[in-house]
Amino acid sequence: MPERKFILWDPKDNFRPREDDEGSITSDGVLGRVTVGNVYLTTYGEYPDERRPADLKVGDSIKGVKYSLSGSRGVYDIYRVA
Repeated sequence: MPERKFILWDPKDNFRPREDDEGSITSDGVLGRVTVGNVYLTTYGEYPDERRPADLKVGDSIKGVKYSLSGSRGVYDIYRVA
């Protein structure tokens, strides 16, 4: 089974990640493609509900994940891309 990959997306401009003609996300988000063990997925994120990245199917997302790190705060969306 291939390793699950995700992107972190900054939703501030209300844009979705770029997609190809088949609807697959082609953008690498703000950090590139990360695995389920990435600290923004496992440690820093404050999730808006009970879903976690491991629960997502390719194309699914979790929107509105809050983070706080070294005085910086923000919100990102997580998309499963592979």
